[in-house]
Amino acid sequence: MLLRSLGLAAAALLSSVCVEAAYTANGPNVLYYWGQNSAGGANTQGSLGSYCKTGKMDGVLISFLHIFNVGGKPGMNLSNACETTFPGLQLLNCPAIGADIKVCQSLGVKVILSLGGASGSYSLANDAAGVTFASTLWDLFGGGTSDTRPFGDAVIDGIDLDIEGGPSTGYSALVTAARSKFGSNFLVGAAPQCPFPDLILGSVINSVGFDYINVQFYNNYCSASSGSFNFDTWSDWAKNVSPNKNVKIMLTLPGAPSAAGSGYVPISTISTLVPTLANTYSGVYGGVAIWDASQAWANSGFADSLYTIVKGNPGNPGTTTTKTTTTTKTTTTTKTTAPPVTSGGVSTTTTTTAPTSVPTSGTCVSKGQACSKEGQYVCTTGGAYAVCDHGLWGVTSCPSGTACIATSDGASVYCGFATGGNVCPASAVSLLRETLTKGAVPKPYKASQVGAQLTVVSSDANGFEAVINARRLVATPFNKQVTIEFTAPANVKFTSVSSGTVRQVGTNVRIQAANEHDTSMSIVVGLKGSVESGVFVAPNPASMRFK
Repeated sequence: MLLRSLGLAAAALLSSVCVEAAYTANGPNVLYYWGQNSAGGANTQGSLGSYCKTGKMDGVLISFLHIFNVGGKPGMNLSNACETTFPGLQLLNCPAIGADIKVCQSLGVKVILSLGGASGSYSLANDAAGVTFASTLWDLFGGGTSDTRPFGDAVIDGIDLDIEGGPSTGYSALVTAARSKFGSNFLVGAAPQCPFPDLILGSVINSVGFDYINVQFYNNYCSASSGSFNFDTWSDWAKNVSPNKNVKIMLTLPGAPSAAGSGYVPISTISTLVPTLANTYSGVYGGVAIWDASQAWANSGFADSLYTIVKGNPGNPGTTTTKTTTTTKTTTTTKTTAPPVTSGGVSTTTTTTAPTSVPTSGTCVSKGQACSKEGQYVCTTGGAYAVCDHGLWGVTSCPSGTACIATSDGASVYCGFATGGNVCPASAVSLLRETLTKGAVPKPYKASQVGAQLTVVSSDANGFEAVINARRLVATPFNKQVTIEFTAPANVKFTSVSSGTVRQVGTNVRIQAANEHDTSMSIVVGLKGSVESGVFVAPNPASMRFK
């Protein structure tokens, strides 16, 4: 998820065919984050109402309220969608969006306010702060009263906790108080990242009931484009742990390759994956959420195809019946001076290919066993990996303390610090299997006040691509430049980063990552380099430092 600010910009949507859309509690629903124009172009984000009129969404998440300022007035950033603030505040004054909220609601589209995001500086000091903040939200966006209501008399349908940094304190109390204020029909969702349990929201979603969970299946090893896709883990949580046994798990994906550092899934794969999830996880699967609308509509045909796939017969996607009307072209011109805000994405063009199964012979392999695909890498037992060399498997042990893990593109393996069983991971792992063979998965990196995941997207004889997804675990955000230091294995050379510089002297690596924001609760950094021999080996967690 990505928030951007633009200078003078025009936003337009072309004439389109409109179908009836309506959010339903049992789904499947299609949700879009809107407001940040993460596609970044002058014409890549339309008005809120123009998207609702397309009939291609059942709910929209307005992004973001990213400064809490508990006890005072919060701050918002909606990129080029609205620039006007109330005097002396960082709180936006957007009557046109208020009018669009009513348009969306008249069409059956739920309008949800997303709290947090990657940037800004936010936290709740204690449960009392959560209760106070719920009252603030009621007065500004609910049925309460205030002379600084951002959307006039429009009333939101729910809140979404996109909490990407800081402690988990106070959020359970916020949810409980908000439900009490807004009523039983008020929707409450959360947007954890896919590694389970989520570093920040894990304890929150265990303690109070949520209506939906927008699990971010991208920028991590467990993305929907990987062999470690863990929807089954989240389904198990929903059925056995969640206080609300009717909670829905949303498949949250980037709307285009540029919407995330890694984990984009093309519509051709979504067309098979979605019906499989709907059939396999009936009662838990709730539909698809997309970061964000600007990316999806700029990605030719993505939004149209997605809605048809999600709303079609799960066993035969594309059979939905629609009622059509015609909408007219809408053009909006705005100017913004607000700082940019990001949620879980980076403005890189890193892409991944269509997901494939982790390469395997179908059984755990052993040294000297015959193989047919030259250069193929697989994980085998005993913390080792095997490579097909001249028709025979050769087996090499991973360094002490590491295990063989599948790269997220499913095409290779690497050695990393892991959790989980040291079995042949995925002797048949595929996105489309009803059950996933459990193999080793990477442990999170925990430095002082920072939690991070290192995801190896791809690795071969020519080099590797990886992503570090780091989040602050305290209220203090990252600065505009983030320094990352670690000790690299002797066989790995880091040569470039998605934004910034990297310097490696021997095995000592120092990355100066350029953070496009003044403050940021999380940062995603793409890395590239070469492997001199063997396979990529992850840096030792004990050496990882963030400054």
